[in-house]
Amino acid sequence: MASIKLINPPGSEAVYNSFKFSQAVVADGRVDVAGQVGIAADFSIPDDIRGQTRNAFTNLKNILEAAGSSLEQVTHLTQYFTDIKDVRASDEVFVEFFPKNYPARTVVQVVSLVLPPLKLEVQATAVCK
Repeated sequence: MASIKLINPPGSEAVYNSFKFSQAVVADGRVDVAGQVGIAADFSIPDDIRGQTRNAFTNLKNILEAAGSSLEQVTHLTQYFTDIKDVRASDEVFVEFFPKNYPARTVVQVVSLVLPPLKLEVQATAVCK
């Protein structure tokens, strides 16, 4: 039976306890990362899509590193937008985190996210280093 490791870095305890999910799960050399949103470490939420995208990908990077992986190991991203028109502006930030060798990616528009001011959520699958 494969071992499963839950990834909940320091600072994410409230999310785990309140919302009942782990930030990532590692199993069989693969990392499945829960949706990361544009909330900063100080719990602020920028008004603009670029700021939220930067926060979401920073959160994703930190979770992957805690799981023993990295952005370079991402095989698939799913991005959820509350307004599909934000994709182009978000892509300006996306390339800061993924400058080459882009992972497979799915982009979806949704009605809303967990908090009304959120505009983007990013979910990822990666392999361990």
